[in-house]
Amino acid sequence: MFLKSFELKLLVVFGLLLSLSFVSSAQADECYPLNVIGDTGTTVKKTVSPFSTLVTSNNWNTDFSVPSDRSFNSYEATIVPENNANYDVELSLKYRDRSSSRAYKKDNVAVKVGQPLRLMGVPQSSSNPFQVNVFVGGLNAIGNTYSVSVEGCI
Repeated sequence: MFLKSFELKLLVVFGLLLSLSFVSSAQADECYPLNVIGDTGTTVKKTVSPFSTLVTSNNWNTDFSVPSDRSFNSYEATIVPENNANYDVELSLKYRDRSSSRAYKKDNVAVKVGQPLRLMGVPQSSSNPFQVNVFVGGLNAIGNTYSVSVEGCI
């Protein structure tokens, strides 16, 4: 009788722990789209240009503005390719003191049509960024098209 009672208690505790793990994993961050700087909206579509020269510049960087009245715990850039390609990608956070921190960097990342690539970044503990920069480029990416957006998450 004691063994069955113990097994029942153990089963109840295990079930409770399992249900709590589902509840905590189901709670997602609240995320808010950031505006593209120099364009309208929160998403921009680009085709990767050739390298910069003395007389031309590339379009490998896209900046997003962080609202000054909000403080986010993390930032997530989403890149959605329209071609199978390999991209060099970076996510950097820019601060008001003119410093920046590279939160993510990876070269020659293979991406597939329509499959989002997500880059995550966490701000420095003592300050909030005012801009998020997403770099998408590289020799293998020239001529390929993608869309990019960034969200700040609480």
